[in-house]
Amino acid sequence: MKLFNIVKPDRVYFGQKDVQQTVVIRRMVQDFHIDTRVMIGATKREPDGLAMSSRNVYLGSRRRLVATVLSQALMAAEAQFKNGKRSRGDILWPANDVVDKKAMEQDSLPAEKRARFEVDYISLADPDTLEEVEEVNEEKGAILSGAIKMLPLENPQEGEDCGLSGGGGTVRLIDNIILKPGL
Repeated sequence: MKLFNIVKPDRVYFGQKDVQQTVVIRRMVQDFHIDTRVMIGATKREPDGLAMSSRNVYLGSRRRLVATVLSQALMAAEAQFKNGKRSRGDILWPANDVVDKKAMEQDSLPAEKRARFEVDYISLADPDTLEEVEEVNEEKGAILSGAIKMLPLENPQEGEDCGLSGGGGTVRLIDNIILKPGL
């Protein structure tokens, strides 16, 4: 708010990928009657669905292939919403199923081929308050979001693309999909 008061911008631009931040900023602008328009740019995605992020360079090829599990999980949940489902359980179970299957698939691989991950959260939240919802409000829609941690590579192979981290660091990825009202 200090920055907005000092600069007094006509418009500010944020990316949808950091959806929680955008909700807080919009609410602050509204609550404090700041004369600034908050513009939200859509999340840019790689052809395979992975949300573009500066963190992706730390993944390397093995973890990069598995990292798409987050966008796949969110898209599976979005499909439920588009098919008329509105309850939390009906929307989120396919997302959990996608990540569970991918985790089991990775666990079955030898250490030099797998890329393990942990799910931080998969959320279905109110678009104004970010509170978890049990039922999507038809007039408001909802925010479907998630975060995963790609764990350090086990047994990196000589010559393998391990990313800028050399495969040793944990890489946290976030993503979201806006479930629009009226669908």
